Amino acid sequence: MHIVKIGGSLTYDAKPLLKTLKNYAKKNNKNIVIIPGGGEFANVVRKIGKSLNLSNSLSHKLAIKCMDLIGEIYSEIGNIKAYDTLFDLKREIKKEKIAILLPSKILISTDISEHSWDVTSDSLSLYIGNLLDVKEIIIATDVDGIYDKFPGGKLLNIINANEIQGLTSVDKTFPILLKKFKMTAYVVNGKYPQRVIDILEEKPNIYTKIVID
Repeated sequence: MHIVKIGGSLTYDAKPLLKTLKNYAKKNNKNIVIIPGGGEFANVVRKIGKSLNLSNSLSHKLAIKCMDLIGEIYSEIGNIKAYDTLFDLKREIKKEKIAILLPSKILISTDISEHSWDVTSDSLSLYIGNLLDVKEIIIATDVDGIYDKFPGGKLLNIINANEIQGLTSVDKTFPILLKKFKMTAYVVNGKYPQRVIDILEEKPNIYTKIVID
């Protein structure tokens, strides 16, 4: 099973990637789970939370629900079925080969993550990956990968999770959880679907691989 987290930053550009992943999964008999980011909905929650001084717990809960909203959008534009439980997802993906997970029911009911903006959909996707016993995760976003500095830095082909710092395309908690769950991650520009496919095929292309050793 493969997990591809498609960030909310790709909301307006996700359709080609969704269709490419769907075709690839069915053609190659691969099981692919798509986890959505929170996108603009989460940005609104952050803004309202700051303006009204909402608690971290409520902001965290609302931001997680935003992932479901983007997931519903991805489901429609990609013509991919969405599920809100791991039981249904595991059962149906055997037939469909690809599915979108609406994660709020799982994440809120288990309360397995810190209530903080340091834990975004990137880190939450790692929690899901751990529950599914997946050891690799692809983070599809709107940048080419991780750079050695920002702005104007050099794109890194590979980086150790211990070396991630400063301005990157993943949240602060991501490298911590990556090491905890002993996973490998790839950060790739989802506007170029072939780059994502090449990760699945273990072929070189433009992306950053994050390792833990």
